[in-house]
Amino acid sequence: MRKTVIPVLLAISLSAYAQETKTADTAKTTKIEEVVVTSLGIKRQVRSLTYSSQQIGGDELTEVKTPNLLNSINGKVSNVQINKTNGGVGGSVRVVMRGDKSTRNSQPLYVIDGIPIINNTKGPNVDFFASMPDTGDVLSTINPEDIESINFLKGASAAALYGAAGGNGAVLIVTKKGKTGRSKLSYTTSLTLDRAYSLPELQYSYLQSIPYDHAAGQTGSQQSWGAKGASKDYLKDFLQTGTTWVNNLSFQSGNEKSNNFFSIGNTTNKGIIPTSVFDQYNINFRNSSKFLDDKLTLDANFMGSLQNSKNRLTPGSYYSPLVNLYWLPRGVDFDQFSGSNYAYQNNNRLLPAQNWWAIKPDGSFSVESQNPYWILYKNPVTTKNKNLYSAATLSYQINPWLSARVRGNYNYTTSDSQRNVAVYSLPVLLGGNDNGKIYKDVIESTSTYGDALLIGSPKITDDISLDFTVGGSINTQRYESSSLENNLLVIPNLFELNNLQWPGQNGNGVSYVIYRTKKQTQSVFASANLGYKKFLYLDLTFRNDWDSTLSGTGRISFDYESIGLNAILSEIFNISESINFWKVRASYAEVGNGLYSNLTAPNIYRYQVNAGTMITPNSSPVTNPEFSELFAKPELNKTFEAGTELKLLNNRLSFDFTYYNSVVSNQLLQAVEISSNLGFGTGRFDVNAGKIQNVGFESSLSYKVFAGSKFDWTTTINASANKNTIKELFPSRLQIPADKTFVLAGGGYNRLKVGGSFGDIYGSVFKRDGQGRIIVDADGVPLRDENQVQYLGNPNPKFILGFNNSFNIGKLGISFLIDGKFGGKVLGYTQAKNDQYGVSKATADARDNGGVSIPNAVYENGTPYTGLTDAEKYYSKVSGSIDEPYMYKATAVRLRQASISYTFGVNSKYMENATISLIGSNLFFFYKDAPFDPEQVSGVNPGGVGIDMFGMPITRSVGLSLKANF
Repeated sequence: MRKTVIPVLLAISLSAYAQETKTADTAKTTKIEEVVVTSLGIKRQVRSLTYSSQQIGGDELTEVKTPNLLNSINGKVSNVQINKTNGGVGGSVRVVMRGDKSTRNSQPLYVIDGIPIINNTKGPNVDFFASMPDTGDVLSTINPEDIESINFLKGASAAALYGAAGGNGAVLIVTKKGKTGRSKLSYTTSLTLDRAYSLPELQYSYLQSIPYDHAAGQTGSQQSWGAKGASKDYLKDFLQTGTTWVNNLSFQSGNEKSNNFFSIGNTTNKGIIPTSVFDQYNINFRNSSKFLDDKLTLDANFMGSLQNSKNRLTPGSYYSPLVNLYWLPRGVDFDQFSGSNYAYQNNNRLLPAQNWWAIKPDGSFSVESQNPYWILYKNPVTTKNKNLYSAATLSYQINPWLSARVRGNYNYTTSDSQRNVAVYSLPVLLGGNDNGKIYKDVIESTSTYGDALLIGSPKITDDISLDFTVGGSINTQRYESSSLENNLLVIPNLFELNNLQWPGQNGNGVSYVIYRTKKQTQSVFASANLGYKKFLYLDLTFRNDWDSTLSGTGRISFDYESIGLNAILSEIFNISESINFWKVRASYAEVGNGLYSNLTAPNIYRYQVNAGTMITPNSSPVTNPEFSELFAKPELNKTFEAGTELKLLNNRLSFDFTYYNSVVSNQLLQAVEISSNLGFGTGRFDVNAGKIQNVGFESSLSYKVFAGSKFDWTTTINASANKNTIKELFPSRLQIPADKTFVLAGGGYNRLKVGGSFGDIYGSVFKRDGQGRIIVDADGVPLRDENQVQYLGNPNPKFILGFNNSFNIGKLGISFLIDGKFGGKVLGYTQAKNDQYGVSKATADARDNGGVSIPNAVYENGTPYTGLTDAEKYYSKVSGSIDEPYMYKATAVRLRQASISYTFGVNSKYMENATISLIGSNLFFFYKDAPFDPEQVSGVNPGGVGIDMFGMPITRSVGLSLKANF
């Protein structure tokens, strides 16, 4: 299907399901005949939609509040996988709908009131030596109290009219606005207590291998493979009870000509780690006014937020206070190093010096370890985020069936993070100089978007209806990042930019890189929806993008199309009265995913300067015309989906089921090593290749079990499954071995291989003989297979289930959500290092049992090994070099959230009602195999999923909330 297809469905593709009229603070569609407003403001009936979408009302987002609104979605929407980062409150969220599709980015497009915004991704990799934390994302800056609804358009057909930006689906956010004829003031507040639980299982019954002796100047060993003894659990005393206090005040008013909505909000968090704090301030204003006999409508919106955080957890070992407590040698008295004892005055330099067991009398370190309090007070990291969003829509009703709209928005975000490393920190962190060190990362991005639409619904005949949209848009994005590292401070511990020396070139501890990009996309699009007798609907869409990222590819534009058809069987056939509504639907779409900025520019424009040193690009695009199939291209997502919707028993029972099959080609494989000169040289090249398939289903079942005035019970089940397959990878012309893998950005553990799945984890394994038996050395210690890393498992769940229940007993409300992710494997690097240092409970149990039993093991000569291996020898070698034994089942079933509320009717002149609630989130697990939360990731990257690299402990939140309406 190419450009000859009839231009079509902007409105349908982008439906936001925001109801035109509703009686509660929710956007749930309860009657299939209701008129809905799409994300472009186009009124449509739910019955005419030809694709799957699922919506969450604003009240469901705020029932149990989380600072990042998307964390409230887990389990409530089918086939949407949400991974939070270990940045804690205000951290980024990784969202993938219908499986990973892209080596570039599988995150969906985010849209506010019909207009796209930019949500920057990336973040820290899975890195043992990471120095900076996750900084949060745009979604974390949005106040959940300002949201009317969120609609998830998971398929290509639904998001087709957003072009390349919507290749991974779209998340449509509809904000609140004032109501006509009503003035209202609302105040909401919630206070939750956060406690860490399900901590790593540690041992306190075996002491340091070589004991610490301060009087003798002996630091001892870092390992705890010493004698039997007793040691205090300092971790529980170190972690504190966190608090999260959220306040919001909103005003709304309106009349026939104008309505307004205004809100201010604040979130204050004290983390479970001492000195870790987070503050956020939000402001929102929206006005909608009518002019010229109500023919002209102006809708304007402004949202702003400020975030300040300190000492977010960094996913690495050097700057993690928790890791240095996990590995504290048993028998060392941490109390003499805690609190104000973490430092003392050095009389030589008159500066604070670190007090720690690992520091020798001469001031050198015996091992790479720091005092947790020194990290928090003398290696602090701060992040300051700002987000500004403004938008305006001008609509004019030309005649009863035709209207014109002009819209635009401006989105500005900035993130400024800085870590200060004081004198007397670990020398490897200071980089060879002793006046201190600064890390500073700044990200600034802007996006301007504008479009013009012509929307019509002309009357054709009584049986035939037509809705169409024609328009064009322009979107300009600017991005700038700077990353600074400098250990040449003139005045010690003065962490200011004007206190830095620059030698004219980069080196150990000296780096400064600035990266800027700009891209622009100009588009035309059209949509049409044809209906016949209100029981048969045909949707068609077309969009063409002129994208600046195509420069140098030989193309100037690309186009996308979709087609959808549905039939209302309950209208066509005489069906049982128990079936109120039955629709079947099918659609096909071709959408894409755009290129990176500057990707195709000649190498001369891709050089960077690092602190005065020219840096050559890591890879180059293929430019030989004979290999044009390897030129970078926008991804092409070909998706078919079919489904059905049913409403039965007077609309009390609703069922939605969708099957989909998507194949995404033209993957971008960056920095592929080409060792043979095939006609375009040797080295690392960016090539266009690869094909990824996702096949699966998603379903939602909702049943109003009881629907009385005194008792109401509604239960909802969301279920989905997805199978991901790498169909193709490296082109045959590159002469790359078929078993070669491609490493995903994000840490190096996740790879692609033909026949495998996106995100497969690769690592080191036991050495085995031809019968699969583990080979051990003379001491009974397993040997490592020295061949290349091998497949260990895939972290993505095979099946996702959400079970949501809400009860209303008079004025009492009870709700709870259980969700489970089943299948998959994850890697626990934290557990491996805890075992290696002898501080884990598993190592103590092994010592108590006389050693480690290794089933199905043989010596190198083939003789069976049935003895017990010395625990220290086993864990010191295996835990430091073999990943295989640290793979765990990713299956986890938890009580995600619960609440009990009571609403008081207030017979007052000024106050309508008040609701007080007992709330809780992440309360406990019904089942979990991994010694960490399998959902947590280090950053929002294609790779890094399923790897625990010293992540944040699991926290349980319990508290109270109050909502008062005036």
